[in-house]
This record gives sequence, C-alpha cells and structure tokens, in this order.
Amino acid sequence: MKTSITASDTPKSKERTQTENPMANSGIHMQPLRSAEEAVTEALRKAIHQGDLKPGQRLSQADLAEQLGVSRIPLRDALRRLEAEALVKMDGRRGTWVSDLNIDAIKEIYEIRIMLEERCARHATNNISDEDLEKLLVLFDEMDEAELQPDGNGYAARREFYSHFYKFANRPMMRNQILLLRDNVGRYHRFKEHGHGHEDHVEFRDALVKRDAKRAAKVLKRHLEDARDDLLKDMQSKFEAAD
Repeated sequence: MKTSITASDTPKSKERTQTENPMANSGIHMQPLRSAEEAVTEALRKAIHQGDLKPGQRLSQADLAEQLGVSRIPLRDALRRLEAEALVKMDGRRGTWVSDLNIDAIKEIYEIRIMLEERCARHATNNISDEDLEKLLVLFDEMDEAELQPDGNGYAARREFYSHFYKFANRPMMRNQILLLRDNVGRYHRFKEHGHGHEDHVEFRDALVKRDAKRAAKVLKRHLEDARDDLLKDMQSKFEAAD
C-alpha cells in the first residue's frame, strides 16, 4: 500500500490534464492505517467532509485507484463502507457518486440529531469528572476560537469537541450515530456563509461548568434548530435562484 499519494506522483498521471481527470487536484491523501481499505475509506471520507469531493460529484474508480495507489478491491470495499454511511451512492448502471441530500433528508437528519444529542448531552454533562471537564473546556475554547476564523477550521474543531464530549455519555452506539449524522449534513455548511451563535456557545459553556445538564441540553437543542433553519433557508434560496 502506498501512502500520501496524489495523482501527480506517477508519470502516467502527469500526462493527464485537469480536464481529463477532474479529481487530480482534489487534495485526497491517505494516512497509514491498519489496512488499505481503512486507509482509502478515511481518505475519501475526509475529502467528502472537507468538500474536496462535493455532493453529487461523480467518482471514477479508475482515477481514484490510481491517485491513491491501490487496487480496485480495497477501493470498492471502501466505497461500500461509505455507502453504508450514506456518504456515497453506488449503482451498477449509473456508476458511483457523492450522495446529495435534499431538503426533506436534511430535516429528518436534524430531527434525529436533536433527539439524540439532547439526551447524549444530558448524560455527558452528568457523568464527566472534574478533571475531564477541565480538559474538555480547553477543547471548547479552541472550538470557539476556530469558529471566528475565516480559514474554515471551525468544522474540524467542532467535530473534535463533540466527539470527545459525547464519550462521557457512555452511550457508544448513540455517539457513533450522532457523529455519522453530523458528518453527513456538516459538509453542506461548508458551502455557505453562516454564523454559529456565539451567545449559545457562552451559555452552553456556562451550563457545562455548572453541571446543569438540563440547560446544556436546552441550549444545544436551540443551537441545532438555528443551524437547521439557517441551512434550509440557504438551500431553498439556491433552489429558487436556479429555477
């Protein structure tokens, strides 16, 4: 297995133009993991989350295999795993492409997220130790700072915080489902201008410090509802502009 490979690393790829291979400059990289399948899965998942591979984009398995330096077998297995996560779609006749969510799907995702994250936030706030809370607040402050920066790192910092926070709920299946849903819809927020309410962040942090699980869940619910409405409004305006 080759790692950290891009299409420009091979002589054959250098002969191709960007028009011939539109994914050549997508910035997809593999990190050394336990197997080729896991490495490819992580590379493609990250590219989708970061917007390097956009919703609705067609994926050439031949180009991807060459770019990542792997055979078709681990690539197909990785794509099947991503299909199970609802990040890609595979069809024997139509090919493979990055999944594209519609307004109804986004509404349903947020409906599920709100139910799960409210409950998970309550458990985590009640269970976390003083020592772990102190470390968590460092991640929270880093997230809050990243949200204010224009470099697009807010999503990664936000994911790291909530991934860590929900561990303390001691509900691993619930946490995993939340992260899948967050990743699936979170990529759409990358393509629009929006604000994440700083006032909500301040109130949420205060609720954590005071171990007020009820208030933490309430603030989080409001924050998710605002993010949902903001995204739906943006998508609806784009649909109307396209008509």
